[in-house]
Amino acid sequence: MELIQQKPKYIIDASSMISQKSDEQYRRLVYKNLWEHIENLINSHVVVTCSEIVCELKDVEITDWFNGLDFLVLPICDEVQANVKKVVTSYPKLINFRELKSSGDAFLIATAIKYDLIVITEENPKRENRIPYVCRCLGVKCTNILGLCENENWDFM
Repeated sequence: MELIQQKPKYIIDASSMISQKSDEQYRRLVYKNLWEHIENLINSHVVVTCSEIVCELKDVEITDWFNGLDFLVLPICDEVQANVKKVVTSYPKLINFRELKSSGDAFLIATAIKYDLIVITEENPKRENRIPYVCRCLGVKCTNILGLCENENWDFM
């Protein structure tokens, strides 16, 4: 079956990709049809990601899954870099300098701003140092996998 290429609509965070693991909320063993739907959106480039999020994928199982798909990884350009600067200047708690974790979250949001994408993340929306909170403050649309299902009118009955 040939997939129709569409304009990107969503940008996905590592937390959402990881949620398919056997010890996570949307484990593939239980939600196989859900992940088939998500993979269709990935392969048709409706769901994309950015290179900094790819760098956060340390799990072999998730990396193998990612590499087996036609995942569009949006590049980091000058406009995204400028957006990152605005994001981290306004919300410095988004980056944890003590643990020296990836700055993927800022790049995810900055890329969403450039391309007017909806961010998909499983992060806690109530915590100030998390993606949903920063997105809300910046006027960037943000949802989780359940919200993606609702947005796409998926029914798994």
